[in-house]
Amino acid sequence: MTPRRKRKLGRWGRAPQIVAGVLILGLLGAMAIKPTKDLLQQKSRVAGVAQELAVLQKSNGRLEHRIAKLKDPDYIDQLARRQIGLVKPGEVPYVVMPPSRRVQKRAHHKAASRPARPPVESPSFVQKVLHFIGIG
Repeated sequence: MTPRRKRKLGRWGRAPQIVAGVLILGLLGAMAIKPTKDLLQQKSRVAGVAQELAVLQKSNGRLEHRIAKLKDPDYIDQLARRQIGLVKPGEVPYVVMPPSRRVQKRAHHKAASRPARPPVESPSFVQKVLHFIGIG
């Protein structure tokens, strides 16, 4: 048997190797921080763009529905009658005017001068049950 040789570590021992290992791990960790940060920012950006896309798709759906309605001649006829008062030949136009301010004030004063009605009390649950049975 040959005697095992002991490796001499010198005066410093293993300390320089440990320090070098820690420094390398620290360097690798620091290098991983920026890509991770960028990835998180991209994920949040993708989520925001997805929300905008959903809003735009909903808006497009409403606009497509409106386009389809505007292609309908009956709908255009209704709009023209309502917005610009379209009257077809042979029809009699009617204009309904809102009541004058004087009439509105009179109606308001009448309503204010009426005595307040007492609140109507609704029957309790027990009273309803007794009435249903025929006792009350």
